[in-house]
Amino acid sequence: MQPPKNIPIPVIVLSILFSIVYIINPTAGFIEFIPDNIPLIGNLDEAGATALLIWAINEWRKQRDSTFVPPRDVSPKS
Repeated sequence: MQPPKNIPIPVIVLSILFSIVYIINPTAGFIEFIPDNIPLIGNLDEAGATALLIWAINEWRKQRDSTFVPPRDVSPKS
C-alpha cells in the first residue's frame, strides 16, 4: 500500500507542534503515553515523537520546496 502523495499542511503542522511539545516536556506528565520509569521501554514514546518530528519536517520540505531531493538509499546491497 502506497502512502498518500500530498498530506494536508495542517496535519503536518499539528504533527510538528505535538512532537515538539512532547519532546520538550518529557517527564512533566501532562502528556505521557509510557511512563519513563519502566525499564527498556520507558523512552519509546519520546523516540516515537522524535521520529514523528523528523517525518513531519521531511514532508513539510517536500511540499514547500520544489527542488527537494529525497535522501539516497545507503543500505547495504544483499
